[in-house]
Amino acid sequence: MNTVIKTAATLTLALTCLSLTIPASATLKSFSNDDACGFKNEKGQVVVPAKYDFCGDISDGMAYVGKSANNPDKDAYYTGYINESGKLVIPVKLNTQMFYPNIIFRDFHEGVVAVYKDGPMGEDGKYGYMNKAGKLVLPYQYQKAGDFNKARAVVCKNDKCGVIDKSGKTVIPFKFNDLEDYSDGLAKFSTEPWGQGKSGFIDTNGKVVVSARWDAAMPFSQGLAAVRVGDYENGKWGIINKTGKVIVTPIYDNAYIEPEGDAMDVDGGVYENGTINMYNVGNNGSVTRYTLNTQGKVIKKKVFSDWYEAQADLYR
Repeated sequence: MNTVIKTAATLTLALTCLSLTIPASATLKSFSNDDACGFKNEKGQVVVPAKYDFCGDISDGMAYVGKSANNPDKDAYYTGYINESGKLVIPVKLNTQMFYPNIIFRDFHEGVVAVYKDGPMGEDGKYGYMNKAGKLVLPYQYQKAGDFNKARAVVCKNDKCGVIDKSGKTVIPFKFNDLEDYSDGLAKFSTEPWGQGKSGFIDTNGKVVVSARWDAAMPFSQGLAAVRVGDYENGKWGIINKTGKVIVTPIYDNAYIEPEGDAMDVDGGVYENGTINMYNVGNNGSVTRYTLNTQGKVIKKKVFSDWYEAQADLYR
């Protein structure tokens, strides 16, 4: 799921509140001030004072804001949403799901956002969908809820996953043990819950187009996806295309294709500007970067003393 995750180690409490508020421009950007956050317009003027613990970016005309529940017995956080003018249109009262130490905040997509409600007596909660007016348009019934994309969303209930439309109608049956959001027209499914077991891909009709033969897989981007053979510790990564054909043989220590396109990521392979960068780590800690074309041919190789040097090279 395309979620915004904040690490608990970096959490801070809102301590101050600015009194100045001025009209917003078309775009708001979050800022931090004395351990709190707010929003400024393009001119750098404060539109929303720094009074929240968490602030997201504008997505589909809305941005999340979050606050700690200040409960000494339990880590708990609440979410609300402002519009592009900086007005709080959904109060900061929504439950926020936690996978300790991570807190999960959700963005609006296609007019709705997946919202979470805690279960009774400490049980696992459920997701529903809310519109920009704060109205719940699909009830709290899903164990897992993805973002809507082209009027469809991946959801899970009763330990099975499928795809629904905006009315909540099932368009792909709930038959998968795990299913992730669509990326580049394909969605990854797994043979076991929570991404465990073998992984493959389905198309928008629910047809399996890449069989579940991989031990791990990343989302498709620009027609390619990173896949792993072997376990987390010792497995090797390669690249496949949308037909499942192996473009890059799994011989690399790490691989990653950024779902949104170009990326700089020294912890794995990067598909950037028509090339693929893959990395291997030597016994002495050195890092070798292999630059490949989209047909999987190595066109350049460069060795670095460590990850820090490799990372610095990306920004030159």
